[in-house]
Amino acid sequence: MTFVLRMMMRELRSSWRRLLFFFVCVAVGVGAIVAIRSVIQSVRGALMTEARSIIAADVLISTNRAWTDEVRPALDARLGGDEVLERVEAVETATMVRPEQGEATARMVELRGVQPGFPLYGQLLLEGGVPFTHELLRNRGALVRPELLTQLGISVGDRIVIGGEAFTVRGAIAQEPGRRAGAFSFGPRVLVDHDDLRETGLLTFGSRASYQLLLRVRDDEVERLTREIRRDFRDRFVQARSYRSTEDDLGDDLRRAENYLSLVGFIMVVLGGIGVWSVTRVFVKQKIRSVAILKCVGASAGQVLATYVSQVLLLGLGGSLLGVAIAAVAIAAIPEAASAAFNDVTYGLTWSAALQGL
Repeated sequence: MTFVLRMMMRELRSSWRRLLFFFVCVAVGVGAIVAIRSVIQSVRGALMTEARSIIAADVLISTNRAWTDEVRPALDARLGGDEVLERVEAVETATMVRPEQGEATARMVELRGVQPGFPLYGQLLLEGGVPFTHELLRNRGALVRPELLTQLGISVGDRIVIGGEAFTVRGAIAQEPGRRAGAFSFGPRVLVDHDDLRETGLLTFGSRASYQLLLRVRDDEVERLTREIRRDFRDRFVQARSYRSTEDDLGDDLRRAENYLSLVGFIMVVLGGIGVWSVTRVFVKQKIRSVAILKCVGASAGQVLATYVSQVLLLGLGGSLLGVAIAAVAIAAIPEAASAAFNDVTYGLTWSAALQGL
């Protein structure tokens, strides 16, 4: 064993320039895989803990048809038990808005009307540190996304026209629960009072809108209530989902993203492996004379093989450790660049990703 270690160190010292490429290829490939998996696992962990905020409720009941005199009383009766602690009604529809003054082009937005008590979970944050209260929406008030202000060339305090009715912009939305990041959107969000939305005439016959009930439910009753609503109202075009099903959906989405991006990292390892194979092939050819000399002075085939295999293992392990270190440095630089998109995510190197990389 002493002979093998001594020969390995001699070979490394004499051929370190050629072996450096092998070392770097392994480090870059492992670093990419570990960084990708760690970031996605961090995002998944943060989103799983905020699953209620993603739908702003424990249970979300929705339909694409206006509540009928048959469905709504039956649903209200079913939700009259003590398992439902609180509920808020909301309506969503896509429409066009324009400034009351000026000639700016109308823009399509996602309009949402909410009742007092919204959101049941999470925080609705406004720019400038203005606290949200439902009073901001009363008497034809509206909260809009900052990009809509830019598109319409208006500012907070100006008026916009929604469905023929004028609303006063009373704030810009910085963060809104109940709106899934990355989901398809018709346009910027506009938030108004539930009753004011009904008075715009946008919810008449033929309109495309989503009618929602957001429920706060006792934790041990969430899944049972969701299953029963789905079963009892399946034929009445009513859907129900819990925050736990949202966790599952997000987990599936992030798992697919993780696998895809890890495949990119694996391809980097494969391409690096081709380069490593080329370097190793040339290296072995150059060492044939050295192997012959070692055999002549009495070294066994096992000792010669162990000498060169141990070099590869040492370089591979060292490159993997360097790759993990590179991933840790890269992850440490992420929060500043991504803070605008994921405020609540704490990025860090995960042990599972590091072990996979090694």
